[in-house]
Amino acid sequence: MFFGTFNHAIDAKGRTSLPVKLREVLAAAGEPRIVLVQNPVWKCIQALPQSVWTEVVKKVSEGSPFDAKLQMNFFKYLSTAHEVDLDPHGRVLVPPNLRQYAGLQKDVVWVGMVRTIHLYDRQSYEDRMAAEVPPEHQVDFFKL
Repeated sequence: MFFGTFNHAIDAKGRTSLPVKLREVLAAAGEPRIVLVQNPVWKCIQALPQSVWTEVVKKVSEGSPFDAKLQMNFFKYLSTAHEVDLDPHGRVLVPPNLRQYAGLQKDVVWVGMVRTIHLYDRQSYEDRMAAEVPPEHQVDFFKL
């Protein structure tokens, strides 16, 4: 499970280091790569372990090709997926289209989200964290 918030940089080629703690979780689970995709809720990149991505693809592939809502979401988000391997230094190459979507500049933030990881531009992350969660969107985690 992925937890924690980690500040990093991204270079002009789109390379950024996946934090050691997150790499350790992947390695312990035997995950050889991650899949980067547009996050459908926020302007960030969602990184999924290969096994989680495989689950998503299986569920989507079982849906009807005539389900307009499913196909629209598949087109908009899942079609942006890129399987990426970490280089020997633990870096990930973020494709230009995903960098542009998430507005990634020089400073980025990796956020562990239990089963997945989010990658934000630092300013976007700080703005999101500063925003209040409206009462109608607040969740009691003990009642899930």
